Amino acid sequence: MKAIEIKNLHYTYPDGTKALRGINLDVEREESICLIGPNGSGKSTLLLHLNGILQLQRGRVRVIGMDLRKKTREVRSKVGLVFQNPDDQMFMPTVFEDVAFGPVNMGLSEWEVKRRVRKALKAVGLERFEHRSSHHLSYGEKKRVAIATVLSMEPEILVLDEPTLALDPWMKKDFMKLLKELKKHHTMVVAGHDLDLMKLCNRTYLLNDGKIVKEIGKKSEIFK
Repeated sequence: MKAIEIKNLHYTYPDGTKALRGINLDVEREESICLIGPNGSGKSTLLLHLNGILQLQRGRVRVIGMDLRKKTREVRSKVGLVFQNPDDQMFMPTVFEDVAFGPVNMGLSEWEVKRRVRKALKAVGLERFEHRSSHHLSYGEKKRVAIATVLSMEPEILVLDEPTLALDPWMKKDFMKLLKELKKHHTMVVAGHDLDLMKLCNRTYLLNDGKIVKEIGKKSEIFK
């Protein structure tokens, strides 16, 4: 069973902008793929379809065998989506409350919520940040907390939009190590302009004008 199956996916925004034009893509379990392309190529729109944030208009999306149209809630529990801007993912007073938000709303016990929060923060290297204010963290720390908020839901698939955006070279180096470790335990889909993301992935696809232009083998091919 494939992790993700996308067939003939089209999407048009209310203002008439055609963002996706017939996307076909399969992702195997435990595989990592990278989506690259210019602004407006459809990368983020495609990611927002993977857990039902954007409703299907035309085409089909299946996640771990589940049809997104019929089992949106179940799919969302399997797909952890990390937004480009970490501030879009954090809205509680403390790091603990942000990371615990998903498990609490799943109705889990207090013990299980605390276990998941500790596990998620340890995975991103922020073990002692539970009582810190999310909005007083550095940008890189916020990026890590944003990942922890989805890890606490224990998803099978991680979807990351521009994960290395605006990180300085030293912070980016550490962050790439984190992503490399996370991909050992998850199917992963990453999108962005950073060509170093290709190093993390089994396959890379170039998008333009809402279409997959081609599969890329080496970075040098992109510059052609």
